[in-house]
Amino acid sequence: MAFARLYGLGLTMCVGLVHAQGTIHKCVQPDGVALYSDLPCALAQSNLTLSVTDYASYPPMLRGVARLWHEQAQAVLVGVDMSLLLALIYGLMSLICFVAYYRDKQFAIKGLQRTPEARLHLYELLGGWPGGFLAQRLIRHKNRKLGYQLTFWLIVLLHLSLAGLALWLGYAPAAG
Repeated sequence: MAFARLYGLGLTMCVGLVHAQGTIHKCVQPDGVALYSDLPCALAQSNLTLSVTDYASYPPMLRGVARLWHEQAQAVLVGVDMSLLLALIYGLMSLICFVAYYRDKQFAIKGLQRTPEARLHLYELLGGWPGGFLAQRLIRHKNRKLGYQLTFWLIVLLHLSLAGLALWLGYAPAAG
């Protein structure tokens, strides 16, 4: 495991097994922006999918998000397998959400104190919406209440929108 010091953020992070040697390169671009990569600087800069200084081609509402992503968030996430991390988060939260739905259903049947809807929505918002969706279908819980369903599907829409934004930021064509 290698450790990299992120001077722009004032953080020290542990970088997972990037390659056998675990080397992280700090490449400073001519405009002063630091790029952290597991590739040598020449390869990393040639592989950039868009310029980190020209945000004029972005829609106005997304310029700040793109700047934050390219100038700060990517440096923190160097060497992290995002697909594995997201799979773990969504899997764990889906399991928690499914169990919360099941528990709430059992308490409803027994007439005991129920899980607040806000807590179920929080589990969905934190990535457990696939588990909530399965629970609604398999144990038929919270599938008829219109207000609950509206909030649930807004959470799903939010997650899918964020996934689309992440894909767009990761694969946007070169600017200018």
